[in-house]
Amino acid sequence: MARARPPSADEDIDDIAPDALSLLRRDHRLAEELFDEFVRAAPQQLDPLARRICKMLRVHTQIEEELFYPAVGRALTDETLLQDAVREHAEAKETIERVESMTSDNPAFRAEVETLAARVAAHVGKEERELFPKVSASSLDLTALGIALTERRDTLLDVLGLHGDDEEGAANQRETRPDAGSGSGVGRTSVRPESG
Repeated sequence: MARARPPSADEDIDDIAPDALSLLRRDHRLAEELFDEFVRAAPQQLDPLARRICKMLRVHTQIEEELFYPAVGRALTDETLLQDAVREHAEAKETIERVESMTSDNPAFRAEVETLAARVAAHVGKEERELFPKVSASSLDLTALGIALTERRDTLLDVLGLHGDDEEGAANQRETRPDAGSGSGVGRTSVRPESG
């Protein structure tokens, strides 16, 4: 009888069982990548890219608020981190609304996207440094929560017409850009206006 084998290094671990923290970290990296893409984007790409960033962030905040934070609240006794996270989400949502209310023709457009990038970077840093380690050490079933988050995320992406616009979509966008091979900006979390 054949025994179950552990996944090899080249197999996608998410095909086996999504972990809640891995899913959220993947979303965080996608947000960073999208903000980096915004910095390098041509003027005609700014509006659609900003809309995509806003939609992806709305999906991410919604799955955290609907599923992740309530589950974490039941598993942890420290409510301060969750209260901070909810407040940070509210601030980000206000900025998202401002970005969505304007176009790149507005002189404040880039500054609002920069503000959003800074807020998201601060929130992600705090979440990954302070909240995620506590969640990881808790008795929370991260696999079951990851499955629930994935299902809700997929539904929301479908509703917004973004389902193919997750990591695969970002990778495809990189491959079609003339400077796609440089990879010089991936991982930065701030948006700076291009000089010149």
